[in-house]
Amino acid sequence: MSDDIVENLTRPEQWLRVLFMAALVVALYVVGLMLTLVTVGQVLFSLVTGSDNGNLRALGKSLTLYVRQILDFLTYNSEIKPFPFSPYPDSNGAEGDTETEEAGDDAEVWVTDSERASADATPKSAPAPRKRSTRKKPDATEPATDAEEA
Repeated sequence: MSDDIVENLTRPEQWLRVLFMAALVVALYVVGLMLTLVTVGQVLFSLVTGSDNGNLRALGKSLTLYVRQILDFLTYNSEIKPFPFSPYPDSNGAEGDTETEEAGDDAEVWVTDSERASADATPKSAPAPRKRSTRKKPDATEPATDAEEA
């Protein structure tokens, strides 16, 4: 057991990953500050104009995708190093929370749990639409007839 620990401690790729992780923690802090500024700017913009700013929304989306890439790497859920070691995430082509990132020949696809569940579910036929009743409701001021009471 102690031989395994010594072997792991002497592997240079382990220490290189730790260095990348330390740099990405600093990047995560800076991106957090940027997201705070984007959020405050979006609130101020929406208070003044009554609607959000599309450019700030796109910037916020790309920053959150970048944060996700950093967190995936820091938590060992991905071996792909985020920007600046791979391309910066593009918010224009992303639909929802799904993002494809390419690094060399490897590609990783992020899929939300709801998308995974819907893909795993067996296809079901769509329920038939309900028909609306065309029968006229009796008016409270009109007297009810015997046919309507039955």
